[in-house]
Amino acid sequence: MKMIIACLSAAACLILPSQAEDLRIWTSRKGGTVEATLGGIDGVMVTLVGKDSKEIKLKAEDLSLADRLHLVEFGGADEAILTGGKPGLVEKQTRIDTSTFKRRDDILTFTDSPSEGFELFETPHFLIGTAGKVRPQAVAETAERLWHGMAFVHMNFRKDWGDKRMLILLAEDRDTYAALGKWYSAHLAANGNQDASMSVSATWDRLGSTSMYVPDEVAAKYDIFDRATVFNVKDDKRFRKDLAPFPTHVISGALLAKQMGGVSSFGAEGYFAVLTGHSYFKEISLAGKTETHLLSVEGSQKDEISSKSGFDDGSSWARTLRPLVKSGKVPVKLPELLKWKSDELTPERLVLIYSLAHYMESDSKRLGHFANMIRRIESSNQIPSPEEFATIFGFGTVAEFEADWSEFIQKGDFK
Repeated sequence: MKMIIACLSAAACLILPSQAEDLRIWTSRKGGTVEATLGGIDGVMVTLVGKDSKEIKLKAEDLSLADRLHLVEFGGADEAILTGGKPGLVEKQTRIDTSTFKRRDDILTFTDSPSEGFELFETPHFLIGTAGKVRPQAVAETAERLWHGMAFVHMNFRKDWGDKRMLILLAEDRDTYAALGKWYSAHLAANGNQDASMSVSATWDRLGSTSMYVPDEVAAKYDIFDRATVFNVKDDKRFRKDLAPFPTHVISGALLAKQMGGVSSFGAEGYFAVLTGHSYFKEISLAGKTETHLLSVEGSQKDEISSKSGFDDGSSWARTLRPLVKSGKVPVKLPELLKWKSDELTPERLVLIYSLAHYMESDSKRLGHFANMIRRIESSNQIPSPEEFATIFGFGTVAEFEADWSEFIQKGDFK
């Protein structure tokens, strides 16, 4: 379709006719939204036209990064608007309207499960089930903050999400948690997934959190996605604070996994690194430290279990990694990192994975590249090769990408 140019001031403003006709939701840095069409772009100023035909003028840097990516791709804006302003901690800046949270009267149960079920608490984007004395409010607010963080960065996140909710289960009651694990293991076995069933049986009691498939009838009844996040709440104090470390880690990973979608068997190399690094980055940047360990499950009977973690001090990973990279004791090599799996982790490797995520999401320009990478994963069902990583982030070679990443660790704003 031919682009037309309309002069709304001394400078030229670019408009695509199709965009002028289509309403979409625009989001501010603080989480405010407006449904409007794109009226025009004048340098760093954007004009939106609301349903009432009133014009709204604002700086591009006050819009979400997702909106700015939309303006570049569909509105003809200069890519320079992507680097305006700092990403900041959008999740903390977002205003959450807790008046939209409400308790439901019904109880969520799974067919043939001996559990008495979960009391339900609803937010605009999540359905939270609780069993025991744990309360859902802090996790609900954390989840909504992380949702808005994703909507701020990823251009099609809001559209892809649609009107469904994501299920989060908080099981503090021991009997309920044990019954859920037995039911899920049997459910997997009955559906032909014996390996997964054995893994669930072997690890269920030791896990702090996991994900599970939601039966079709439950997903349809509550209009929720087919994957749920389950928390094994052994200490409810860890769930009383908004953006607490462990819930932040788990939910941020669940949201990114939802956005990336599945990957094919030949394109999965690097999926673990991208997802794990992002989860640790969000946990540390928003909570100030990490409290999360990973479990590695091995053996033919899925009964060899080990715990993987970073450096002992969960609040000084950057300070510990920096001299190791500078001295060459920890090489910064992307192809090797993308091959690592949980059973191959050392503290140094896990913290290097975290450093890659921090690097990719450290400023507006890199964050824009990261968002484009996630879109590529979603559309191709595979993780980019090291060479594609370099290209997406604006480098000619993998070595140039690695050199910039290494410099970020040693001299950049790596915390």
